[in-house]
Amino acid sequence: MFSGGDEYQIIDDQLAQMVIELPDSPLGEIIGYVLSSPGKRVRPLILMLSAEAFGGTAEEAANAALAVELVHAASLVHDDILDQGIERRGTQSALERFGPEAALLAGDWLISRSIELISHYRQPVIAAFSAACMDMAEGELMDLSAASSADDYYNCISKKTASLFSASAKIGAMLSGADNQDVSCLESYGKHLGLGYQVLDDLEEFLGLDQGKSSLKTSVTLPRIYNSLHEKDAAAQMCIKIIEEHICSAKDALRHSSGEALMLRRLESIVDEMTHWGLKRCRSPRSLC
Repeated sequence: MFSGGDEYQIIDDQLAQMVIELPDSPLGEIIGYVLSSPGKRVRPLILMLSAEAFGGTAEEAANAALAVELVHAASLVHDDILDQGIERRGTQSALERFGPEAALLAGDWLISRSIELISHYRQPVIAAFSAACMDMAEGELMDLSAASSADDYYNCISKKTASLFSASAKIGAMLSGADNQDVSCLESYGKHLGLGYQVLDDLEEFLGLDQGKSSLKTSVTLPRIYNSLHEKDAAAQMCIKIIEEHICSAKDALRHSSGEALMLRRLESIVDEMTHWGLKRCRSPRSLC
């Protein structure tokens, strides 16, 4: 999906090099397994493109981008432990393959390495990164307590999912010295992309569409909340409308920024690439039976 650009290649090369340099130990094996699984690398791509939009380079942003990808990988490992995840990205989860204790420690290692990588930057960048990580942990706890309303659900996914999307775009702009208004625009772009993406992900699960992942625990999601009040088709259509609103808001935030046009178009294309195919599947009559 995103593998055509130089930025993606930088991220993939650095991850591959990190795997090569891992310790020859049981922990190194688990971390290598996690890092070698296929992924879109969308969060580090957003960070790099946001930096380039305001005059920075992908190379200058590489450590921050890698830090974001590592903490995202850690969050998936920990999420599978909490949700009893069996499959992730089309393969066995680290939990299923290595057990909960080993998976937990691998996630801890990934977070620790991400801290080392982000420490190369100035304090405001480190603060933005750590705030997102803390929000993600709080969002995970909210998810465990089970949402009972749409507001509860939004509070949860704003922290659990959207915070890292938002921080990725914000940090990229910060690294290149963008002004406060532009940083705010990029932060809003990431937030709406993250929210729209999570609602879409939950809708696909609700409709029984294959996502290459499975778990024993079922979260209370927006489609399920709507379905408790409406017919299944109506609940799905309500979610689709919300996803489309977040798509529009993400793109609108980019239009209000003063970044370089080509990079802003590439950031906008990420919105479409993250949502177009999923929305098409969710609109299919077969998915709504």
